[in-house]
Parts: sequence; structure tokens; C-alpha cells
Amino acid sequence: MRSFFSILLMVLALVAGAMSSVYGQNDGVTESPDGQEAVKVYYTEAEALAKVFAKADSLWVENWEPTATEISSVEQRLGWQVSPGPIQIHRGRQGDKDLGYAVITEEQGRFKPITFMVRVSARGQVEMVLVMVYRESRGDGVKRQRFLKQFRKKDAESSLRLNRDIVGVSGATMSSRGITMGVKRVLALIELRYGQEAER
Repeated sequence: MRSFFSILLMVLALVAGAMSSVYGQNDGVTESPDGQEAVKVYYTEAEALAKVFAKADSLWVENWEPTATEISSVEQRLGWQVSPGPIQIHRGRQGDKDLGYAVITEEQGRFKPITFMVRVSARGQVEMVLVMVYRESRGDGVKRQRFLKQFRKKDAESSLRLNRDIVGVSGATMSSRGITMGVKRVLALIELRYGQEAER
């Protein structure tokens, strides 16, 4: 009887260890259902802002929380749900020149969210997209400018359809879709918030 319980305990320990290695932490490296992953931080907030507003001599933040009606109008335009809540919009200026807006946002990749910054010019066009944090073991090709530069000059009227207007990264379809959706959402929100303020 003792030998049976000893074997049973050993089996349970092995199963627990295997599950821990898949869903828990191991030496500071978190693993996801598709295999081992390490969180990759490419830019901190300060580093990303310094890059997208490299020519700015003044920076500030505007906090805005869209109303339920405003959220509904954005959802109708996009065709999907938008999470309610406050939005931080970074602004930049060089002398008297308005350098536009930058928003840090997150969208779901295959398993984990991707954190990235979208810089929009005062004319309402994408100037730059930077992947700041990627949290999966595969698909981080979306951080490359070869993919991200496709968003430049796009505005709220651009359709931004993956694999039509934007060519996705091979092996990173979900991440490519997430970033495309995030850029489109930021453009819609910036247009809603600032409207005629943007220089047309």
C-alpha cells in the first residue's frame, strides 16, 4: 500500500511540475501556451516619446475619457467594440508648430497583449508606430519598420484592411491584425477628440 501511495505522489509531483513549467514562472521567464516566452521591452514610455517627438521643445499630456455616446460612434465606424475608460494623449510642440499626438495602446496578439505607440501628425496622419513591449515567443517580426512603416500617412478615412492595405508578417497573423486594429482605433479616437483642431 505504501509503495502504491509513493508512486501516486511521484506521478502527481511530475504532473504539477509540468503544469508549472507551462503556466507558471521558471527563472523569471514566463511561458505561454505556445511555448516559452520572454517579455521583450523595446522602448520605455520615455524612450518612445523621445523618438516620436525628437524635434519637440515642449511635451504635455491631455487626459480624455470618451462618453458612452462617443464610444458608440467609434464602434459604429470601426465595426467592433471599444473598451471604455480614460485615454492619455501625449502632445508635442516645436516653437509654434503643433507636432500632433501620440497614444500608447494595447491590442491582443495570439495569446498576450502587445503594447505600442501610435504617433499621429497634426494633420491626422500616422507619422510613426513603435512596438514597445512584446510578450510572446513568436511573431515579434511586427516590431520591424518593414511592417510598421506601411501605416505612415494613413488617416481615419483609410480602410486599413490586413493583407489588402497592410501586408501582414508571415507567422504573426494575429499580431499583425492586432496592431492594424489598434492603429485604426487610435486614428478614429484622435479625429473624434480633436476634429477641426487638426490642420487639414
